[in-house]
Amino acid sequence: MLDKKIGLIVEGGGMRGAYTSGVLEAFSNNHIHFPYIVAVSAGANTSCSYISNQPKRNNRIYTEWVTDKRFINFLNLFKEGSYFGMNFLFDELPNKLDRFDFETFKQADVTFKVGATHCETGECVYFEPKKVSHELETNQILRASSSLPLIAKAVKIKDAFYLDGGITDPIPIQKSIDDGNQYHVVILTRNADYQKTYSKILHQLSCIYLKKYPRVIEKIKIRHQKYNDALKQIEQLEKEGLIYVLRPQAPLKVDRFEKDSIKLKALYNDGYQETLERLESLQNWLNTI
Repeated sequence: MLDKKIGLIVEGGGMRGAYTSGVLEAFSNNHIHFPYIVAVSAGANTSCSYISNQPKRNNRIYTEWVTDKRFINFLNLFKEGSYFGMNFLFDELPNKLDRFDFETFKQADVTFKVGATHCETGECVYFEPKKVSHELETNQILRASSSLPLIAKAVKIKDAFYLDGGITDPIPIQKSIDDGNQYHVVILTRNADYQKTYSKILHQLSCIYLKKYPRVIEKIKIRHQKYNDALKQIEQLEKEGLIYVLRPQAPLKVDRFEKDSIKLKALYNDGYQETLERLESLQNWLNTI
């Protein structure tokens, strides 16, 4: 465990999280663990298996369980209102089919925060799933952070409803800074030249189907600006030597809804191998900060 004030920031990205999973397995196999992790959406889910010391579980989820028809299927929209099988992903899979080690997760010496978008305020709220008393509560937090608007229902936690954390804080670098971390390692799921663009279709559809959440609609409209601003901030911090970035070396051939297990396995391997190739550089950076 690193003893400095250093945060690990983990971006979401749906099935692009296969890359992140490869990165985290390389970290686990080389005994690199962080005292603080903040993540959203798929990044939060992959971080959980990293924290619980089950790195191969991520591999199975992205390259084996993805072939299960309950994982990604249009029929899920009719059964439970989500393209992703949320009941499968956040109930059957962690509790029965490929068990999540909740006790090891709870006992891990790390601060872990997960962002979700509050539907009424349109702001990102950060939960700490290690501090809840029951695994069901952890799964609800993860489900909320991964509930993409339009293709998933909002998730109720206590007296409020939440959607995907990536809407309002796609790369939560500022949260890590605000929480007192001076240095940061960031795992991104896009290559260096990527810039997010405005999605007119997504905005128009949100105006129709999310009418009761006007502040979420506002955040969806400017989501690309928020994302690109975070990239600028990361670029500046990288120049100042305060941040180390791991990201795909080439544009990805998969999107957030990818179901092809061969492509996902290749992406997982890319994350693993590219991290191994940069391991010495990362260790040198960690030793100098």
